[in-house]
Amino acid sequence: MKQPSLELESEAGLSACFEDVYPDATVKISRDQYSVFEIRRMIRDTGELILDPEFQRKRVWKLEQERELIESVLMGIPIPVFYVFEDMEGKKQIVDGRQRISAIVRYLDNEFFLDNLKMLPQFDKKKFNELAPLYQSKIERYQVSVYVIEPPTPERVKYDIFDRVNRGGTRLNSQEMRHALYSGASTRLLKKLSKFTAFKKATGNGVKGVRMRDQYIILRFLGFHLWRQQELEFQYKSKPDELLAMVMQTINSFSSERIEALEKMFNVAMSRSFEVLGPDGFRFQTYNVNKRPINMALFEAMAHFFALVNLDGLDKAALKKDLDELKIVFDNSDFFKGRVDSTTSVEYRFKAVEALAGRKET
Repeated sequence: MKQPSLELESEAGLSACFEDVYPDATVKISRDQYSVFEIRRMIRDTGELILDPEFQRKRVWKLEQERELIESVLMGIPIPVFYVFEDMEGKKQIVDGRQRISAIVRYLDNEFFLDNLKMLPQFDKKKFNELAPLYQSKIERYQVSVYVIEPPTPERVKYDIFDRVNRGGTRLNSQEMRHALYSGASTRLLKKLSKFTAFKKATGNGVKGVRMRDQYIILRFLGFHLWRQQELEFQYKSKPDELLAMVMQTINSFSSERIEALEKMFNVAMSRSFEVLGPDGFRFQTYNVNKRPINMALFEAMAHFFALVNLDGLDKAALKKDLDELKIVFDNSDFFKGRVDSTTSVEYRFKAVEALAGRKET
């Protein structure tokens, strides 16, 4: 039975945790109580609860841990609360507790048997369908508590919650968290684009996939390009995380035809960049023997330019000269160092390449 939503602005016990950090945010959290039977049905039948989104790490619990958990359920011992995010359509994604839920559902699906139980050895060697009906019912009726983070909780708050409940082991970076929160067509697209030959050639293989760095800069390009093309209704205010979250959510709703159009646009932009600037188009000029790294802000601006400009009929040598000169201006400015995500910096670089694109198109 779902309990009333707790709006942290008005609920005294919870608002104190957030009001100083998020003075302008409405954070909605409800506490639900589900039976194990309901949870399995939500995962297996209705698809309301997403157990295994693409981002999730493989099952890491050992079989002994899963058996011990089922023993705890049979004993009626409370297990820790679960956290889920709910989207606008009501679908829920597990944020914390996947290993526990996976173990319970696997046992109900007869995927393992109990063994070496410390407190209830009489259930050793038994799968779920081999338990007496009384104990099957006891497991199915077992209640678990779930905290549901609901809309319109801001994305930055969701990131913080996700980060805090997933701090075991290596902490996720922003792109890994986005990959977790918005798994679907957008994550599949980013993975696919990062493997494009045109992308690898245009960047001189200078952007590695470690910690999703490659997918991050591709997402930034897609996000800023769609926004500048007015294909997204968004008011940018020096907060790229909110834009990038919106982009991934939007792409998840795209048709297959729209996804294919994005793939083509990206491939064309990368191919044009390599044709004109070679493998160092997204690097600033080198002043010693060592190449400078790919500049993220330069990548998204120049990729946006090549997505706009058709090379047919253009003098590519003259275009390269213009772009090299623009890159020098960029490099000497303060807009590609430090606060690259400020509204001023973003406007500066995109207006500059759009102005050049406009001159080349006329």
